[in-house]
Amino acid sequence: MQKRRSFLRQSAALGLAALGPAASAMPSATATGETVGHGDFRYRVDQKWGDLDPRRHNVQHCHEMVMDSRGRLICSSVSLGHDVLVYSKDGKLLDAWKHDLPEPHGMTLAGEGEDQTFWITDTITGAVVNLDLAGRVIRQLDPPPKDLLAGKPYKPTETTVTTDGDIYVADGYGSNLIFRYDSKGRLRDSFGGSDHFDCCHGIAVDYRTDQPTLLITSRAANAFQRWTLDGRHLMTYNLPGLSICRPVIDGDHTYFAVIVTKSWYNYDGMLAVLDKDMRVVSLPGGSEPPASQRDFHTVEYDNQTFLNPHDVCLDEDKNLYVPQWFSGRTYPIRLKRV
Repeated sequence: MQKRRSFLRQSAALGLAALGPAASAMPSATATGETVGHGDFRYRVDQKWGDLDPRRHNVQHCHEMVMDSRGRLICSSVSLGHDVLVYSKDGKLLDAWKHDLPEPHGMTLAGEGEDQTFWITDTITGAVVNLDLAGRVIRQLDPPPKDLLAGKPYKPTETTVTTDGDIYVADGYGSNLIFRYDSKGRLRDSFGGSDHFDCCHGIAVDYRTDQPTLLITSRAANAFQRWTLDGRHLMTYNLPGLSICRPVIDGDHTYFAVIVTKSWYNYDGMLAVLDKDMRVVSLPGGSEPPASQRDFHTVEYDNQTFLNPHDVCLDEDKNLYVPQWFSGRTYPIRLKRV
């Protein structure tokens, strides 16, 4: 994690305009139509989905993507010209929004139908901003008081929102605390910290349990954890060898982007699909999951599908859309379910 932060600081110092494409050591792209994945979770790769004219809508990199109630794919991206790209499912650009966020990171849905909104976190300014479906700012959360941060910076990476309107903010690049706000935006409490998390990168409400719980990533520890909504730790799931980003829940299955497996500078990574027992059943972009599930260090990256995948988004047909971090200015790609 420290290497990634150092790399980001160096990149920020150079400036977005000065940053060139990623190193020539990057793997070559998978040919469109090639199949990746395992078992019932196999996909055809479409590297050209979402390609835009870089003269009009260039990207430095992308972070996260969600599908809204209108069937649009909303992607947070770092660019001089926009913070958010709005795609149709066939990869056409519908809109682009700019809110002067230097490092827009987390992209989370809240609510339903035409009342749905988006929450975006910015890891440089610490902004946690709520947008309506048209991309207009509704409100912004106040940062937690400095005494709670104990001298650490506030660099929120993710939010999740309950059906009751409580907002959880994961300070993944800062204090490793989870901050809970009520529906009015008032800070209620906090929990976690570096004794529990090593980069609490992602968070999601899980309604598949008898009582709603939270799934929270501890990315640098190659693990994710289950917590109660009031901040009690229940369980840790270890995935040694897989640096997972946020949990994405769809039915009985949980999806992760595995941003890196060997090194932050190898430009590798894959996706992980977990079943209801939290066993990895498919690794699109990687070799077959080991039977023991005790150690994923032996998993091999296929050296062509992904370049640091940072998130995964599903549509109603179970196709996957994947934004990537510092990946040679690539746009999101699609994996079509087969």
